Amino acid sequence: MHKLTKNLEWSPDGCHVETLPAGEYEELPDRVLVIASQLNILESVDFQLPDQKADEQPEQPEQPEQPEQPEQPEQPEQPADKKSKK
Repeated sequence: MHKLTKNLEWSPDGCHVETLPAGEYEELPDRVLVIASQLNILESVDFQLPDQKADEQPEQPEQPEQPEQPEQPEQPEQPADKKSKK
């Protein structure tokens, strides 16, 4: 299931413009999914499992710890070379 967070104006045939209102959709055309994801107005909505309570979050697999990266020393800014015209 997909959710549009804002209305989406798109053209299914390249001539006519249609507006899809914000909301949840079972199916959307592939082109709508591409456009909406590029505009950052698309969310995926997970289905609730039958044995899962409405307020219960699905169990997430544990993420392995990432080793800390050493901080990089800041590079001093290099002055721009200026050539004088004579």
